[in-house]
Amino acid sequence: MRALTHLPAHLARLQKLYGEAGLTPGVGKALVQLPSDHPVPMRELASALRCDNSYVTSVIDVLEEKGLVERRAHPSDRRIKVISLTEKGALLAKRARAEFAEPPPIFDSLTNAEAAQLRDLMRKLGD
Repeated sequence: MRALTHLPAHLARLQKLYGEAGLTPGVGKALVQLPSDHPVPMRELASALRCDNSYVTSVIDVLEEKGLVERRAHPSDRRIKVISLTEKGALLAKRARAEFAEPPPIFDSLTNAEAAQLRDLMRKLGD
C-alpha cells in the first residue's frame, strides 16, 4: 500500500509545496496535523506524530520562525504550551491537505466500480 501512496510523482508535488515555504517534509507533516479551528497542546501534536516532545519543539521552532504557527501558554495551565496556526499557516496546511487528498494518477486506471470498491475496503480497514 505504501508503494501506491508514496509514488515519487505524488510526493514530489508535496515536496515542491513544502519547499516553496522553506519546509522539510517532516515539518510539513506536522503542519497538516494542526487543526485550523483551535489550539493544540504540544504534547498532543507529539502524540499525533508519534514522536517525542523535544522533536516537536524543534519543529514548532521552524514553523514559528516561518510565521506559520503561534506558540502560547495554555489559558488555564501556563506550564502547557499550545500551538495555533496563523492565517498563513492555515492556508498552507489547507493546500497541503488538498495535495494529500488527491489520489496518485495510478488510481486513474481503476473503473468507477473498482474505485468505489477500493474506497469501501479502505474504510473497512480504517474502522
